[in-house]
Amino acid sequence: MNTEELVEQNNQLRKQLNPENKTYYEEILVYIRVNINKKEKQTEELLLEMLQDILNAQKNGTSAQVFFGKNPKEISDAILAELPNNSSKDLIKFVMMVFILLLQFNLFTLLLEPVIAVSLFKTGLPILLLALAIIFILASVKYSLFSKKVSYSFALSAFMCWLATFLVPIIDNKMNGIGKTVILSHQLFALILLLLSGIILVGYYLEKSSFLETIPTVILAVLAFTIFIGLVNPATLSLASKMLFSTLLLLIMFVLPSIQFYRQEKKN
Repeated sequence: MNTEELVEQNNQLRKQLNPENKTYYEEILVYIRVNINKKEKQTEELLLEMLQDILNAQKNGTSAQVFFGKNPKEISDAILAELPNNSSKDLIKFVMMVFILLLQFNLFTLLLEPVIAVSLFKTGLPILLLALAIIFILASVKYSLFSKKVSYSFALSAFMCWLATFLVPIIDNKMNGIGKTVILSHQLFALILLLLSGIILVGYYLEKSSFLETIPTVILAVLAFTIFIGLVNPATLSLASKMLFSTLLLLIMFVLPSIQFYRQEKKN
């Protein structure tokens, strides 16, 4: 079976668990799945094998806690130690895809400014902060099952990184620009974003992602294309228009992924 078939079988078999065993198993499942450095197929095979063991024990009147032990974190860490790590190539591919996504969404707002000024501090630092925020969020989810204090610390760190992305441009403006600044035309910048969108869409195609996942990138590519061909001139946009674009961007970034998550949870 491929990875998708393993996940689907897992989803179906979990419905047979009683509430106590389901809570126990899903704590382990979430803790293990957020470790992106482990090979996905082997991870799902091991999780499915564990689920089948719990179901067999359940049929014999034995709870998962009795069968595997009362400490699910200890069991999870033991499982993770057995799983092979992803190759450096896979990790680099994942990091690059996340980086390009962050780059696309973060830089798109620059298209709405009258003058596009790109610098390492103003442009690069927010992207790094967003990448750190994602890492902290994953860590928060991972530890939320076993240590609320640690989870809250990671969540707070993610929030601080996210907040800092808004402070960086303000600090840059107050200091009249920090570091070397490059001025780009809107057409050239739109072309760069179109190329990034193309790379992301190819990545989605190769991963056989659902169409809903590609919608944010498609919409942003269309908006960038209107600027590239001169149909929209950001220099002449009113403040109300810019706020509308920003609102749409927020909806694209958060609402559509939320719908995708809801559909997946409903399916599960």
